[in-house]
Amino acid sequence: LVQRGFERLFRDLYDTVSEEHPTVIYKGGGAKSSIEKIPLFLPRGGNFLKFIPIHKVVGRSAMHVESATFALSILGDLKAGKVELLHTIDPPLTRFLFNLRKKMNLPFKLLYTEGTAMPPRDYPPADYIHQMSKQTYDEALAYGYREDRMKLLPLGIHSARFQESISREKIRQEHNIPADTFVIACVAALNRYHKRTHYVIDEVATMEGKVLLWLDGSLDHGDQDIPDYARKVLGNRVKITRVKSEEVGQVYRAADIKVLGSSFEAFGLVIPEAMVCGTPILVHNTPHFEWLVPFPECRIDMMAEGALSRRLTELRQDRNLLSSLAHPSEMEERYDWRNLTKEYLTLYQHVLSLPKISEHSNLLKTS
Repeated sequence: LVQRGFERLFRDLYDTVSEEHPTVIYKGGGAKSSIEKIPLFLPRGGNFLKFIPIHKVVGRSAMHVESATFALSILGDLKAGKVELLHTIDPPLTRFLFNLRKKMNLPFKLLYTEGTAMPPRDYPPADYIHQMSKQTYDEALAYGYREDRMKLLPLGIHSARFQESISREKIRQEHNIPADTFVIACVAALNRYHKRTHYVIDEVATMEGKVLLWLDGSLDHGDQDIPDYARKVLGNRVKITRVKSEEVGQVYRAADIKVLGSSFEAFGLVIPEAMVCGTPILVHNTPHFEWLVPFPECRIDMMAEGALSRRLTELRQDRNLLSSLAHPSEMEERYDWRNLTKEYLTLYQHVLSLPKISEHSNLLKTS
């Protein structure tokens, strides 16, 4: 339904795994086939819930209605035993499926990917938890989750999709960006709470000279006033787009540097994406980003006023220093699906070999 991390992750994972093992994807839209199924459900942003907000009547969110109707729609396949292992990432959907399985004694195994950076106390029940961040993995262990029911495995990217044949000069010409402009790309949802887009805007606003901030992101989970705020603060020194997923590599390649203002991320796919393009990056200095980007020169304190603008000015003035922040080969080796697919298939086989759990508490260590 939208182009975000969840959807892109599962699309990529499906494309990769289905080449090695019979796989079906249940999705919100797009092309349909015998192995790409679109269940009948009530989308959270659809007209039905807009005009008949049944979620408000029961005191839940539209996301809960979407998840419940999605789960019920695939119930026929689950009852028929067509699915051995169900892999989910949306927490409400995972909870609904676990409860349906328990009440109806359904045979499938349930694997949950924790992709929200939520507190461990709020995890939905599942047979096994896939952690995509070492920080959340460590937090879950500290909370009491069993080590034998969790696996830390990073997300992957298709590096080849970001190896653009179009030169930086050509991309800039197509977007009317002068060659002598210092371009700062921020590819992320346009919001204040999570992506902290306003911080990036305010920091770039203090920089002098020919500087352009290229914001590329959706407002699906954003603050609607961000585009107007950016134009008010930066004027013609900001470019705001929402390019197709297959074209995002052009944004990275056109940029001198990519920044992400987030103080936290469940993972942060845009970071390895940009880096495999050879684009230098700057992220916040936290344990998660230290694990995701093991290069100290790429991390600063994004919570400090003036920190980003000072670092950007320094890098702009020293191109050798700027280029030292690019680590394309290391990131491709670490995150390309070619190097991760076997680990995911091994994970699936392992979960299939385990007995189902009956209660959420079975995932926690006994005292």
